[in-house]
Amino acid sequence: SILHQSDVEVIMLTGDGQGAARSVGNQVGLDESCIQSQLLPEDKLNYVSSLKGSSTDRHPSLYGGKTLILMVGDGVNDAPALTAADVGVAMGEGAALAVEMSDVTLMDSNLTKLLFSMDIGAKVITTVKENIAFSIVVNLIAIVLTCFGKMTLLWAILSDVGTMLLVTLNGMKLLSPRTIAAIERKQEVVLPSRAKREKDGQRYENIDDGSGDLELV
Repeated sequence: SILHQSDVEVIMLTGDGQGAARSVGNQVGLDESCIQSQLLPEDKLNYVSSLKGSSTDRHPSLYGGKTLILMVGDGVNDAPALTAADVGVAMGEGAALAVEMSDVTLMDSNLTKLLFSMDIGAKVITTVKENIAFSIVVNLIAIVLTCFGKMTLLWAILSDVGTMLLVTLNGMKLLSPRTIAAIERKQEVVLPSRAKREKDGQRYENIDDGSGDLELV
């Protein structure tokens, strides 16, 4: 339900029996149509591959026109599907092969970190687009001034170095405590009853992920 509120479609892919899969699916608020049980590793691979590029994506990305598939798994049988997905996320307490084949590894099985990673990823994409747009505008202004003979060597150097510094500083805002706190406040609105804990100076919250594997669209 948390991911549904973020406009993310969730599908469970698991090798467990139908009864166990439905039980876990009901606990996390999944419809039966979103639960795929008794799957072999190749079945998971084929299912994830069939979902790629099926429709227009509404989530932040540098390119459009396709659905982005995020696969979360922790077992050896999840490794092929993790590789096939656009983004593969392995749970840090899972099998070594899954960790090796994934794009992102969570340090433990706390799925709150997955939500945090998705939110910070969206902010990264937005920041990259801002930097690209700003650089293009500055360069266009420099080209126009050059065509009219108004651009000097000093101003050209200042515009180039200034642009580099500004986009760097804009990117560094992602590391600021304010940005981290804003994401945490957003998650606190969605998860008002989370159990909070401290780790390495950073707040994390525990939510029960049940069992099985999740494929996020």
